[in-house]
Amino acid sequence: MGTEDQPRVYAIVLNWNNYDHTRKCLQSLQMATYPNLKIVVADNGSVDRSGQRLQAEFSKYTFVFNDENLGFARGCNRGIRYAVSQEADYILLLNNDMEVEPDFLGPAIRIAEENADVGLVTGKILFGDRRNVIWSAGGYIHGLKIQGITPAWNQVDDGRWDKVVETNWASGAMLLIPRATLEKVGLLPEEYFFGAEEWDYSTSARKAGLRILYVPDFKGYHHAGASYKAGHPVLIVYNGMRNKMVYAQKHLSRPMWLAWKMLFRVYLQFGWPKRARWGCETEEDYQARLKAARLAFVDHCGVCKIELSDLERAGKAIGPTPTWGNGWGPMKGAEGGDSCAN
Repeated sequence: MGTEDQPRVYAIVLNWNNYDHTRKCLQSLQMATYPNLKIVVADNGSVDRSGQRLQAEFSKYTFVFNDENLGFARGCNRGIRYAVSQEADYILLLNNDMEVEPDFLGPAIRIAEENADVGLVTGKILFGDRRNVIWSAGGYIHGLKIQGITPAWNQVDDGRWDKVVETNWASGAMLLIPRATLEKVGLLPEEYFFGAEEWDYSTSARKAGLRILYVPDFKGYHHAGASYKAGHPVLIVYNGMRNKMVYAQKHLSRPMWLAWKMLFRVYLQFGWPKRARWGCETEEDYQARLKAARLAFVDHCGVCKIELSDLERAGKAIGPTPTWGNGWGPMKGAEGGDSCAN
Protein backbone atom coordinates (compact mmCIF):
# COMPACT_ATOMS: atom_id res chain seq x y z
CA MET A 1 0.00 0.00 0.00
CA GLY A 2 1.46 3.36 -1.03
CA THR A 3 1.84 6.43 1.09
CA GLU A 4 -1.28 8.12 -0.27
CA ASP A 5 -3.32 4.97 0.33
CA GLN A 6 -2.66 5.18 4.06
CA PRO A 7 -4.96 7.33 6.22
CA ARG A 8 -3.66 10.89 6.45
CA VAL A 9 -2.54 11.67 10.02
CA TYR A 10 -1.71 15.13 11.33
CA ALA A 11 0.22 15.31 14.60
CA ILE A 12 -0.45 18.46 16.66
CA VAL A 13 2.37 19.48 19.02
CA LEU A 14 1.79 22.50 21.26
CA ASN A 15 4.86 24.53 22.21
CA TRP A 16 5.07 27.16 24.91
CA ASN A 17 8.49 28.49 25.91
CA ASN A 18 10.04 25.02 25.82
CA TYR A 19 12.52 24.63 23.00
CA ASP A 20 14.44 21.66 24.43
CA HIS A 21 11.49 19.33 25.06
CA THR A 22 9.70 20.27 21.85
CA ARG A 23 12.85 19.74 19.83
CA LYS A 24 13.29 16.20 21.23
CA CYS A 25 9.63 15.46 20.50
CA LEU A 26 9.96 16.63 16.90
CA GLN A 27 13.20 14.72 16.46
CA SER A 28 11.46 11.52 17.54
CA LEU A 29 8.63 12.21 15.08
CA GLN A 30 11.21 12.57 12.33
CA MET A 31 12.05 8.90 12.89
CA ALA A 32 8.43 7.73 12.65
CA THR A 33 7.95 4.99 10.06
CA TYR A 34 4.28 5.71 9.36
CA PRO A 35 4.29 6.90 5.72
CA ASN A 36 1.50 9.49 5.72
CA LEU A 37 2.23 11.58 8.81
CA LYS A 38 2.24 15.37 8.76
CA ILE A 39 3.45 17.54 11.65
CA VAL A 40 1.85 20.76 12.86
CA VAL A 41 3.49 22.76 15.64
CA ALA A 42 1.19 25.25 17.34
CA ASP A 43 3.22 27.84 19.21
CA ASN A 44 1.16 29.24 22.07
CA GLY A 45 2.47 32.78 22.23
CA SER A 46 5.98 31.86 23.36
CA VAL A 47 8.04 34.87 24.44
CA ASP A 48 11.42 33.11 24.28
CA ARG A 49 11.42 32.76 20.46
CA SER A 50 11.40 28.99 20.83
CA GLY A 51 8.72 28.78 18.12
CA GLN A 52 10.87 30.66 15.62
CA ARG A 53 13.95 28.58 16.50
CA LEU A 54 12.01 25.36 15.99
CA GLN A 55 10.55 26.61 12.72
CA ALA A 56 14.05 27.34 11.39
CA GLU A 57 15.26 23.89 12.42
CA PHE A 58 12.19 21.90 11.28
CA SER A 59 11.31 23.86 8.17
CA LYS A 60 9.38 20.99 6.57
CA TYR A 61 6.78 21.07 9.33
CA THR A 62 3.81 23.42 9.46
CA PHE A 63 3.86 26.08 12.20
CA VAL A 64 0.82 27.91 13.54
CA PHE A 65 1.65 30.91 15.73
CA ASN A 66 -0.91 32.01 18.31
CA ASP A 67 -0.63 35.64 19.37
CA GLU A 68 -0.93 34.74 23.04
CA ASN A 69 -1.02 31.79 25.40
CA LEU A 70 -4.49 30.38 24.71
CA GLY A 71 -4.19 27.42 27.05
CA PHE A 72 -3.97 23.79 25.98
CA ALA A 73 -7.29 23.12 24.26
CA ARG A 74 -7.65 26.43 22.44
CA GLY A 75 -4.01 26.34 21.39
CA CYS A 76 -4.32 22.81 20.02
CA ASN A 77 -7.65 23.55 18.36
CA ARG A 78 -5.92 26.10 16.12
CA GLY A 79 -3.71 23.28 14.84
CA ILE A 80 -6.62 20.85 14.61
CA ARG A 81 -8.64 23.28 12.49
CA TYR A 82 -5.72 23.57 10.09
CA ALA A 83 -5.36 19.78 9.90
CA VAL A 84 -9.06 19.32 9.19
CA SER A 85 -8.83 21.92 6.42
CA GLN A 86 -6.10 19.74 4.88
CA GLU A 87 -8.43 16.71 4.85
CA ALA A 88 -6.82 14.91 7.77
CA ASP A 89 -8.27 11.45 8.47
CA TYR A 90 -6.84 11.38 11.99
CA ILE A 91 -5.52 13.89 14.49
CA LEU A 92 -2.68 12.82 16.76
CA LEU A 93 -2.37 14.95 19.89
CA LEU A 94 1.15 14.73 21.25
CA ASN A 95 2.47 16.64 24.23
CA ASN A 96 5.69 18.47 23.49
CA ASP A 97 7.38 16.57 26.34
CA MET A 98 6.66 13.22 24.66
CA GLU A 99 9.06 11.08 22.66
CA VAL A 100 7.77 8.23 20.52
CA GLU A 101 8.97 4.92 19.12
CA PRO A 102 9.55 4.90 15.34
CA ASP A 103 6.76 2.36 14.74
CA PHE A 104 4.39 3.74 17.38
CA LEU A 105 1.60 4.97 15.13
CA GLY A 106 0.82 2.00 12.88
CA PRO A 107 -0.83 -0.20 15.56
CA ALA A 108 -3.15 2.63 16.64
CA ILE A 109 -4.23 3.34 13.06
CA ARG A 110 -4.87 -0.35 12.37
CA ILE A 111 -7.10 -0.70 15.44
CA ALA A 112 -9.02 2.46 14.60
CA GLU A 113 -9.52 1.38 10.98
CA GLU A 114 -10.83 -2.03 12.09
CA ASN A 115 -13.34 -0.59 14.58
CA ALA A 116 -15.70 2.04 13.21
CA ASP A 117 -17.20 2.71 16.66
CA VAL A 118 -13.85 3.69 18.18
CA GLY A 119 -13.79 7.39 19.00
CA LEU A 120 -10.39 7.66 20.68
CA VAL A 121 -7.24 5.56 20.88
CA THR A 122 -4.81 5.86 23.76
CA GLY A 123 -1.54 4.03 24.22
CA LYS A 124 1.09 2.82 26.62
CA ILE A 125 2.87 5.90 27.91
CA LEU A 126 6.01 5.33 29.96
CA PHE A 127 8.09 7.75 32.00
CA GLY A 128 10.76 9.52 29.98
CA ASP A 129 13.42 8.93 32.65
CA ARG A 130 12.22 5.43 33.66
CA ARG A 131 11.39 3.74 30.41
CA ASN A 132 10.27 0.48 31.98
CA VAL A 133 7.74 2.20 34.26
CA ILE A 134 4.21 3.12 33.12
CA TRP A 135 2.90 6.68 33.31
CA SER A 136 -0.47 5.92 31.71
CA ALA A 137 -2.17 2.87 30.21
CA GLY A 138 -5.83 3.84 30.10
CA GLY A 139 -8.07 4.15 33.12
CA TYR A 140 -11.25 5.73 34.41
CA ILE A 141 -12.54 8.99 35.84
CA HIS A 142 -13.40 8.75 39.53
CA GLY A 143 -16.94 10.06 39.86
CA LEU A 144 -16.51 11.49 43.36
CA LYS A 145 -12.95 12.78 43.22
CA ILE A 146 -13.39 14.00 39.62
CA GLN A 147 -9.95 12.70 38.85
CA GLY A 148 -8.52 10.61 36.03
CA ILE A 149 -7.20 7.34 37.48
CA THR A 150 -4.78 5.06 35.68
CA PRO A 151 -4.32 1.81 37.66
CA ALA A 152 -1.03 1.08 35.88
CA TRP A 153 0.57 4.36 36.96
CA ASN A 154 4.10 3.91 38.33
CA GLN A 155 3.96 0.15 37.75
CA VAL A 156 6.78 -1.75 36.08
CA ASP A 157 5.97 -2.61 32.48
CA ASP A 158 6.03 -6.36 33.05
CA GLY A 159 3.45 -7.54 30.53
CA ARG A 160 0.29 -7.02 32.56
CA TRP A 161 -0.79 -4.15 30.28
CA ASP A 162 -0.05 -5.72 26.91
CA LYS A 163 -3.61 -6.37 25.71
CA VAL A 164 -5.87 -4.17 23.62
CA VAL A 165 -8.79 -3.31 25.91
CA GLU A 166 -11.62 -0.83 26.15
CA THR A 167 -11.01 1.98 28.63
CA ASN A 168 -12.99 4.95 29.96
CA TRP A 169 -10.33 7.64 29.76
CA ALA A 170 -7.66 8.52 27.21
CA SER A 171 -4.67 10.65 28.14
CA GLY A 172 -4.21 13.76 26.03
CA ALA A 173 -0.44 13.33 26.16
CA MET A 174 -0.65 10.91 23.22
CA LEU A 175 -4.12 10.61 21.75
CA LEU A 176 -5.35 9.51 18.33
CA ILE A 177 -8.65 11.13 17.27
CA PRO A 178 -10.45 9.95 14.12
CA ARG A 179 -11.93 12.71 11.99
CA ALA A 180 -15.35 11.14 12.53
CA THR A 181 -15.03 11.84 16.26
CA LEU A 182 -14.35 15.52 15.61
CA GLU A 183 -17.43 15.62 13.39
CA LYS A 184 -19.58 13.97 16.06
CA VAL A 185 -18.13 15.37 19.31
CA GLY A 186 -16.45 18.57 18.17
CA LEU A 187 -13.10 20.14 18.97
CA LEU A 188 -11.33 19.92 22.32
CA PRO A 189 -13.38 21.57 25.11
CA GLU A 190 -12.20 25.12 25.70
CA GLU A 191 -13.70 25.67 29.17
CA TYR A 192 -10.37 24.74 30.76
CA PHE A 193 -7.11 26.66 30.51
CA PHE A 194 -5.03 23.55 31.04
CA GLY A 195 -5.83 20.14 32.52
CA ALA A 196 -9.12 18.16 32.52
CA GLU A 197 -9.66 18.57 28.75
CA GLU A 198 -8.86 14.88 28.29
CA TRP A 199 -11.36 13.80 30.98
CA ASP A 200 -14.01 15.98 29.38
CA TYR A 201 -13.33 14.86 25.83
CA SER A 202 -13.23 11.19 26.81
CA THR A 203 -16.54 11.54 28.63
CA SER A 204 -18.13 13.37 25.70
CA ALA A 205 -16.95 10.69 23.27
CA ARG A 206 -18.45 7.92 25.38
CA LYS A 207 -21.71 9.85 25.77
CA ALA A 208 -21.81 10.03 21.97
CA GLY A 209 -21.74 6.21 21.83
CA LEU A 210 -18.07 5.91 20.88
CA ARG A 211 -15.59 3.51 22.44
CA ILE A 212 -12.11 4.33 23.73
CA LEU A 213 -9.46 1.68 23.15
CA TYR A 214 -6.08 1.23 24.83
CA VAL A 215 -3.47 -0.11 22.39
CA PRO A 216 -0.22 -1.16 24.11
CA ASP A 217 1.92 -1.07 20.96
CA PHE A 218 0.97 2.58 20.53
CA LYS A 219 3.93 3.56 22.70
CA GLY A 220 5.73 6.70 23.82
CA TYR A 221 7.72 8.24 26.67
CA HIS A 222 6.56 11.19 28.74
CA HIS A 223 8.85 13.62 30.51
CA ALA A 224 5.92 14.27 32.80
CA GLY A 225 5.13 17.65 34.27
CA ALA A 226 7.26 19.91 32.08
CA SER A 227 4.42 22.42 31.71
CA TYR A 228 3.39 22.17 35.35
CA LYS A 229 6.95 22.69 36.56
CA ALA A 230 7.02 25.94 34.61
CA GLY A 231 3.92 27.21 36.39
CA HIS A 232 3.32 28.60 39.85
CA PRO A 233 2.16 25.83 42.23
CA VAL A 234 -0.52 28.04 43.76
CA LEU A 235 -2.06 28.83 40.36
CA ILE A 236 -1.91 25.12 39.52
CA VAL A 237 -4.01 24.50 42.64
CA TYR A 238 -6.46 27.24 41.63
CA ASN A 239 -6.75 25.96 38.08
CA GLY A 240 -7.04 22.31 39.11
CA MET A 241 -9.78 22.91 41.65
CA ARG A 242 -11.74 25.05 39.23
CA ASN A 243 -11.38 22.39 36.52
CA LYS A 244 -13.00 19.79 38.76
CA MET A 245 -16.00 22.05 39.28
CA VAL A 246 -16.38 22.80 35.57
CA TYR A 247 -16.22 19.09 34.69
CA ALA A 248 -18.66 18.11 37.44
CA GLN A 249 -21.23 20.74 36.48
CA LYS A 250 -20.93 19.86 32.81
CA HIS A 251 -21.21 16.08 33.07
CA LEU A 252 -23.19 15.31 36.24
CA SER A 253 -26.96 15.55 36.41
CA ARG A 254 -28.15 18.68 38.19
CA PRO A 255 -29.08 16.84 41.44
CA MET A 256 -25.72 15.04 41.39
CA TRP A 257 -23.90 18.29 40.64
CA LEU A 258 -25.51 20.10 43.57
CA ALA A 259 -24.74 17.21 45.91
CA TRP A 260 -21.17 16.95 44.65
CA LYS A 261 -20.62 20.70 45.02
CA MET A 262 -21.70 20.53 48.67
CA LEU A 263 -19.35 17.61 49.33
CA PHE A 264 -16.53 19.37 47.53
CA ARG A 265 -16.97 22.41 49.73
CA VAL A 266 -16.74 20.17 52.81
CA TYR A 267 -13.60 18.58 51.39
CA LEU A 268 -11.96 21.95 50.76
CA GLN A 269 -12.71 22.97 54.33
CA PHE A 270 -11.62 19.80 56.14
CA GLY A 271 -9.75 17.46 53.78
CA TRP A 272 -7.75 19.78 51.56
CA PRO A 273 -5.93 21.53 54.45
CA LYS A 274 -4.23 18.21 55.25
CA ARG A 275 -3.26 17.43 51.66
CA ALA A 276 -2.17 20.98 50.88
CA ARG A 277 0.89 20.66 53.11
CA TRP A 278 2.46 18.15 50.75
CA GLY A 279 5.46 19.76 49.06
CA CYS A 280 5.11 23.08 50.88
CA GLU A 281 8.38 24.65 51.92
CA THR A 282 6.97 27.52 53.95
CA GLU A 283 3.86 28.35 55.95
CA GLU A 284 3.20 31.21 53.53
CA ASP A 285 3.13 28.74 50.65
CA TYR A 286 0.73 26.51 52.57
CA GLN A 287 -1.65 29.35 53.35
CA ALA A 288 -1.54 30.48 49.71
CA ARG A 289 -2.58 27.03 48.55
CA LEU A 290 -5.51 27.01 50.95
CA LYS A 291 -6.59 30.40 49.63
CA ALA A 292 -6.15 29.28 46.03
CA ALA A 293 -8.57 26.38 46.53
CA ARG A 294 -11.17 28.60 48.21
CA LEU A 295 -10.82 31.24 45.52
CA ALA A 296 -11.40 28.61 42.83
CA PHE A 297 -14.61 27.56 44.58
CA VAL A 298 -15.83 31.15 44.89
CA ASP A 299 -14.82 32.13 41.36
CA HIS A 300 -16.58 29.23 39.68
CA CYS A 301 -19.79 30.49 38.15
CA GLY A 302 -20.63 27.91 35.52
CA VAL A 303 -19.20 26.20 32.49
CA CYS A 304 -17.31 28.91 30.64
CA LYS A 305 -14.00 29.66 28.98
CA ILE A 306 -11.11 30.71 31.21
CA GLU A 307 -8.45 33.11 29.97
CA LEU A 308 -4.83 33.56 30.99
CA SER A 309 -5.88 36.93 32.41
CA ASP A 310 -8.18 35.10 34.83
CA LEU A 311 -5.25 33.10 36.18
CA GLU A 312 -3.14 36.24 36.44
CA ARG A 313 -5.96 37.99 38.30
CA ALA A 314 -6.26 35.02 40.63
CA GLY A 315 -2.52 35.20 41.29
CA LYS A 316 -2.88 38.79 42.43
CA ALA A 317 -5.82 37.89 44.64
CA ILE A 318 -3.90 35.02 46.24
CA GLY A 319 -1.06 37.44 47.05
CA PRO A 320 -0.06 38.53 50.52
CA THR A 321 -3.19 40.52 51.45
CA PRO A 322 -6.33 39.19 49.73
CA THR A 323 -9.62 39.72 51.55
CA TRP A 324 -11.55 36.50 52.14
CA GLY A 325 -14.43 37.46 54.40
CA ASN A 326 -15.61 34.18 55.90
CA GLY A 327 -13.57 32.24 53.36
CA TRP A 328 -16.55 31.09 51.29
CA GLY A 329 -18.63 34.14 50.45
CA PRO A 330 -18.07 36.42 47.44
CA MET A 331 -14.36 37.18 47.26
CA LYS A 332 -13.61 40.91 47.60
CA GLY A 333 -10.58 42.86 46.52
CA ALA A 334 -9.77 40.84 43.40
CA GLU A 335 -9.52 42.77 40.18
CA GLY A 336 -11.97 42.16 37.38
CA GLY A 337 -14.83 40.41 39.18
CA ASP A 338 -15.35 36.67 38.79
CA SER A 339 -13.50 34.57 36.25
CA CYS A 340 -16.52 34.04 34.01
CA ALA A 341 -16.98 37.70 33.25
CA ASN A 342 -15.28 37.48 29.83
